[in-house]
Formats: sequence, C-alpha cells, structure tokens
Amino acid sequence: VTANENYINVIMNLSAEDPFACRIISQYNSYDSSLAFVDYWTIIDDKTDECTGAISRCGTNFILFLTDKTNLEEVSSFMRVAGASSAICSGDFNLNLYGSKSVSGVILKKSEPFENVDESINFDVPDIKEVYNLIVSCADENFVPPPFDDFYVDVNHKLRHNATRMYGVYDGTKLVAMAMTVAESSNGAVLGAVSCHPDYRKHGYGSTVVKYISNRLIAENKTVYLHRAKNANQ
Repeated sequence: VTANENYINVIMNLSAEDPFACRIISQYNSYDSSLAFVDYWTIIDDKTDECTGAISRCGTNFILFLTDKTNLEEVSSFMRVAGASSAICSGDFNLNLYGSKSVSGVILKKSEPFENVDESINFDVPDIKEVYNLIVSCADENFVPPPFDDFYVDVNHKLRHNATRMYGVYDGTKLVAMAMTVAESSNGAVLGAVSCHPDYRKHGYGSTVVKYISNRLIAENKTVYLHRAKNANQ
C-alpha cells in the first residue's frame, strides 16, 4: 500500500464507475491530503507494480475500493494495524478483520432518468439543521446519527467543495422528506440519509425526492448509487 500523487487518475483508470471509487474521489476533492485526519493510499501489486485498488481514511473511518486483482490478505493485514473503527467496501470481497461485526446490503444503481416525477410537490434545498433534525427523527438500528457539530462541519465543508447536495419535500414550511449525496465525483454520486418523517410516510415522499435528486444528477451525466442495508429502505 503506497501513496500516489496522481490519485484520481489512477482510480479512474481502474474503474470509471464504482461507488467506492466515487466515495474516495469525493473525499479526496473535499479534504486535502495534507490534513492530519485524512490519508489516501493506492494498493500496488508487489510483483507487477500494478495498481489494484485504493484506500482512504477520514479519522478512523476507512473506504476501500477493491478489484479482482487486489491482494486481500495484504489489505486485511493493513486494516488490522491501521486503527480502523469502521470500513466500507464491496461485499464481493471478504477481508479477515478478526471477528469484526459486519453489515451487508445491496447497492442500487441508476444511470437513466426516472419518469413521471411529480413536479407539483414542493421541492426545495433545506438547511443543514433542518436536515439533521429530520434524520434524527428517523434514526433506527440501521443508522445512528453522528453528533450535530460533526455533521454540520462535514456537510458544510462538502457543500463548499461541491461534494454534496440536498433536496427536500416540504409541507408548508416543514421539511418532511429529504435525500442528499454523501459523495460526488465527476461521473458518479452516492445517495445517503434518505429520510421521511414518521408522520408523513406512505405518501411516496421519500421515493419522490430520491427520483428528483437522481434525475438532476443523471442530467449531469453522473451514475447514481444508493447503498441499502438489508431489510431497509424497501
């Protein structure tokens, strides 16, 4: 595992479309590698000097972009000594992290626009505090919100770097549903924090705001990804 100055180009050459590559590139564009709380690595084959994947760190949270050529034993060893509290990667690859708890789910992918989005619904861009309050109202075993200060600083920073965007559905002045991108690259976006207030469910607001934000991203030639935990967001 090594650092690489041409980081984005190396990743893009490995895979033009991958949600984990998108997450790493988005973080790289948002948080400079000179910052103490982030690191970026490429995974290099010792025999061929070929790049086979990439890893990023933000605090103790890691993102892994792995390929069929990645040496999983080497990556597992690296992760065990890197001090990771969490790691996200494709479920196609099994890492040996010594009994760590894992959560799996499917990744939904969309590159063609949704049809018949109800444009009569009141869509708007919510502020960060509104979004956080709605997310808290929807917290469950699949998602525990971070502290507000951490959430605000991260989202505000990413907004300034065009690495996230948010759209919401309103009932009057009340935010009742929202979706946001948790990562964006030049050709991809990962949706997250899709939320609908418990009092406003079964009206299609959640699915409608997902379609709305997805269509705006697809219009920019971005492939949209949504990570769904097992038995969640159905």
